[in-house]
Amino acid sequence: MRFGLKVNPGTWDEAARWAKIAEETGFDGLWTGDNMRNPRDPAVPVHDGLTIIAAWAATTTRIRVGVLIANVVFRRPTVLAKQALTLDHVSGGRFDLGIGSGVWPTDHGMSGVPMWEPAERAARLGEFVDVVDRLLQGDVSDHSGPYYPYQHASMTPGPIQDRIPLIIAANAPRALRVAAEHGDGWVTFPGAASEEEFHAASVARIRRLTELRQAPQRRILLAYGSITPWASEDSFARLVERYATIGFDEIVCYAPKPDERAVFDKVVGRLDSFR
Repeated sequence: MRFGLKVNPGTWDEAARWAKIAEETGFDGLWTGDNMRNPRDPAVPVHDGLTIIAAWAATTTRIRVGVLIANVVFRRPTVLAKQALTLDHVSGGRFDLGIGSGVWPTDHGMSGVPMWEPAERAARLGEFVDVVDRLLQGDVSDHSGPYYPYQHASMTPGPIQDRIPLIIAANAPRALRVAAEHGDGWVTFPGAASEEEFHAASVARIRRLTELRQAPQRRILLAYGSITPWASEDSFARLVERYATIGFDEIVCYAPKPDERAVFDKVVGRLDSFR
């Protein structure tokens, strides 16, 4: 089992502090999100995710850095592919790129993009990921798709890694197919579901992925909402065992709240024992 830490910092001091903690305590990945604002409370400070990752990439040395998830609501695939190449170089080949269709009305509203119907959302995700995948592999031929056409693309310099890992956020059947066709990894999260509902749905989604032509090698659980990893050491251990049993090999947890820090410190003090 691999472990990642997700931080949505309000200040650079906070971002730098958690990056140091994550790297020194043995986490495998350091992640942040990609929202224009906090979807529930506009007073909560939110920074641009890819900019934070660029700073982490330049100030860490070991840990992989990545975005969970780059939001197609307000990003263009050609621009995101170029940003991914830049982040790969800044990090020395330690960058992972998560992509998802975005569901928060606040992201649509702030970026001036109308809410998409589910069918259009899935179609956009498929074309977006296909474009990014081809560009990162060096295919810069013109594209005339319905949502993201472009011409005269260039992807130089190329990536440091043989392939920048693509992590696709997917729960619905069409999005799962996108993950199977293009993803090096798949990420899912509970949202508003209860833990039992999410666990049952995850079993079904993993089964669906394995039925498709090429299942993603990495299966990532983003733990939040009904999943509370920092309640106790036993709670963390149960989380790891429960989701490893059904096929997850990576768990990304949010940085702890102040009242969870004591448990967090105990868990990371013996993180390797949970692998």
